Amino acid sequence: MIRLERNILDQANTLMRTLEDHVLDSDVDDAEQASAVCRQLEALLALGKTRDSGMSDECAGMLEEIERRSRVMAARLPTA
Repeated sequence: MIRLERNILDQANTLMRTLEDHVLDSDVDDAEQASAVCRQLEALLALGKTRDSGMSDECAGMLEEIERRSRVMAARLPTA
């Protein structure tokens, strides 16, 4: 896996852990921060869906798994 893919996955995993922490804390301030992290994560995950990005299937698959987990966490966010 190339270095750029590794960096993308590392950043996505870091954002995912941050999102999980905010959602599981269930604080109003955390909910706002979790929404911001969720938007950052969505933007990063969009890289895996970019046509002809040259991203390996392995990396794209890992990003899909992170996206699946993030949707589960985002569904637990309180709605304003």
